[in-house]
Amino acid sequence: MITNIGIGFLALMPTVLLFYVPALMGMVILRERSEGYVIKASLWFAIGFGVIVGTHLLMTSPSLLQAAQALGLSVVYAAAALALAAFTVYRLAD
Repeated sequence: MITNIGIGFLALMPTVLLFYVPALMGMVILRERSEGYVIKASLWFAIGFGVIVGTHLLMTSPSLLQAAQALGLSVVYAAAALALAAFTVYRLAD
């Protein structure tokens, strides 16, 4: 039982780490609060996450139901990556 949970968690890690790169860049920009920081961070999030999700959907050619499932999981992955990036930026900045 615990082994299955551990394997399931490890299977999700590459995708979360893939989403971590644009999340980290966006969080760093938000933290520095320079001129136009909200727009720059929003662009990092939108373009970074959009390219990852779009490439995934393009490569798998899913049906409508599978595409909806992939988008839903991508939101969860992006939220996990944002939380990890926020924690990282918070720890590194202080």
